[in-house]
Amino acid sequence: MFAARRAVAPTRALLRQQPRRFASSHEEHHHAEPVNESFGRGFYIFLASVPVGLALYKYSTSDPNKKPFMTRLIEDWFPSESMWEARNHLHTKAIEQAAIDRQLFHSQHEAVRIELSCPEIFNTGSPINVPAGNGSADLTKVVAHYQEKNRKTEEDRVARMKDGKVISLYDSDRVI
Repeated sequence: MFAARRAVAPTRALLRQQPRRFASSHEEHHHAEPVNESFGRGFYIFLASVPVGLALYKYSTSDPNKKPFMTRLIEDWFPSESMWEARNHLHTKAIEQAAIDRQLFHSQHEAVRIELSCPEIFNTGSPINVPAGNGSADLTKVVAHYQEKNRKTEEDRVARMKDGKVISLYDSDRVI
């Protein structure tokens, strides 16, 4: 910033030494002589191109079996409608599949439950505020439920491993 101010200082001094100039100064009276200016070559080329362009367009559209020149040029340089339709169809299918996948992932909520590794967890807790005679609950149904669940899981695992091949849960053809 300071370097810029120091660089401007000599220039400012030079400007102070020059006399002021006014627009109404009578020192220099140079008026240009009137000159006849023509429209120029570009104007006449434009005027000539309008009827020539119309004549070319009329000539190019005179044959009913042939398309106009500009139409043929556009068709040659731009892709066809069938290509756009195929591309749009593929794009639509991809978007639809992405929406289905997203809906699938968002609709599958994790079950809100606590899986017990052992049924003794039910017996833990404060012995305070337990009515007399009910020191512990009957857990035979709970134990039977989890034993049955573990048995089914093991049977499913063995069924997937038939013929010595390990088949993942995610490789099955059925949709859950």
